[in-house]
Amino acid sequence: MSVILPLSEQYRQRLRQASWRMQYRAKTRLYHENLSLNEQIDPFSVKSDEMNTIITQQWIDSLPWEKARTIMTCLYIEGQSEQELAAKLHISQQAVNRWKRKSIQYLSQTYNS
Repeated sequence: MSVILPLSEQYRQRLRQASWRMQYRAKTRLYHENLSLNEQIDPFSVKSDEMNTIITQQWIDSLPWEKARTIMTCLYIEGQSEQELAAKLHISQQAVNRWKRKSIQYLSQTYNS
């Protein structure tokens, strides 16, 4: 059972729908323009990842143990898993995890004091 609205109410509803669509289109267009503008303005977005990698590598290089430097580089710079690294170095995955924890603890104590 549909209700028949007065003509003025029908026009009012259609105007609301049209204005809502126009606002929605304007917001989405503005959103997409802002995205493309941010890509043009922010030339450092890719370089921030490179900067993080450089800082991470400097921290890793400050470790006093060669094996720890190798393990941390493979884990955090090259993105290998603990299992992959254990197979590569012919040690257990548990040993890789211990070296990782020892290294993180050393870095935490060194740089937080």
